[in-house]
Amino acid sequence: MASTRLRFGQTPGSTRVSMIRATDNRNFCRILQAASLTFLVMLTLSMSVAKAQTSVLIDDSEFRVDAREAIDSLYNRNPHAAKEILKPWMGDEPDHPLWLIWEGMEIWWDVLQDLSSEEYDEAFLEKMARADYAASRILRSESDHPDGLIVRAIANGYIARHHANRGDWLTSVNIGRRAYQAYSRLIEVMPDLPDNDFAVGMKRYYAAFLPENYPVVRAVSWFLPDGDKEEGVNSLRRASEEGVFAAPEASYFLGNILLNYEGDYNEASEHFRQLQERYPDNAYYRRLYLRTLVQMRQYVTASSAADEAIAYWDEHQDRLKDREVLMEEAYYWKGRAAFHNRQREQASNYFVKSYNLGLDLPNRERRQVHTLAAYFAGRSFESLGESDEAEKYYRIAMDQKVSDEARRLARERVQNL
Repeated sequence: MASTRLRFGQTPGSTRVSMIRATDNRNFCRILQAASLTFLVMLTLSMSVAKAQTSVLIDDSEFRVDAREAIDSLYNRNPHAAKEILKPWMGDEPDHPLWLIWEGMEIWWDVLQDLSSEEYDEAFLEKMARADYAASRILRSESDHPDGLIVRAIANGYIARHHANRGDWLTSVNIGRRAYQAYSRLIEVMPDLPDNDFAVGMKRYYAAFLPENYPVVRAVSWFLPDGDKEEGVNSLRRASEEGVFAAPEASYFLGNILLNYEGDYNEASEHFRQLQERYPDNAYYRRLYLRTLVQMRQYVTASSAADEAIAYWDEHQDRLKDREVLMEEAYYWKGRAAFHNRQREQASNYFVKSYNLGLDLPNRERRQVHTLAAYFAGRSFESLGESDEAEKYYRIAMDQKVSDEARRLARERVQNL
């Protein structure tokens, strides 16, 4: 048995204690090293997560100011000016999904200016789908990210609106529901966002309107939220007055609802008048205003507004878009005003001019204004006793593929000539 030598001052029992202490020291060092390593790993991971998190631009008051100005430029059909306003933000956050939405909204205005054309449909849907996918990636890791919710809501909202414009209401309702789900969560996450009334108003109104007016939607109305048209209109009215980002859209939808579904032409025309004054370079808003004035039988005001639009586009044609589409409709509404004021020769000239402008526009067989211009040209020539010219334009209207009522009436008038 090996003996243990004792050092000076060491007692026989102290050797084991020293060995235990040495072991404890080594274990402590290992624990300290492991803890340090764990801390470094956690720090690295936390830094990576922080770096991966997407900034919440909607919370930035300076961004809100710039975004509002950029939206005004975009709605005034000046996307380049809008991009210049947002350029610093894009430089700081190049991968933020808001920019995909912005590009989609730029294409949207190309779609909306001439719904008879399908030239931009594919590009628009592809861009909005990409924006929705980018938002979904953020929301998978940050489920209540406000910007992610906004992008998802806007992307699906615009896609739903596009399908509604194309008459595919069932698809529109299904996709619109996804948009509202995102909006609903955004309302919970940011209850003080001024634009929440826009989403609430749209939901309340159309959830009541669609099942009442479209049987195919009624069949699946069980998955729609509860609706109330009056409350929906009131919410949209508040959003149009107080909204930061959605104010112009709320005003448009409110005007559209009042014009087409509620029969309140006075308030509808006021909304469209304000929109055309705020965005004078946007032909779409001018055309809506003209249409509303004629529906209200304010023919003198409609003719003057059409003259103003034509003169404005002629003066600024070097920078303004959509001239032919605007002119086609402006001359049509001038024709309607003259026709109802029994100025039949002037009316025939305006209708023919509108019809001729439509010859150079896409998908002319499915252009509603093109069809109506031909039909009313026939009516004007018939009232002037020019039967051959009347029959010519009636037959043109009969060969179109839209406006069934105008085609039917044209057929009857040809038979009675």
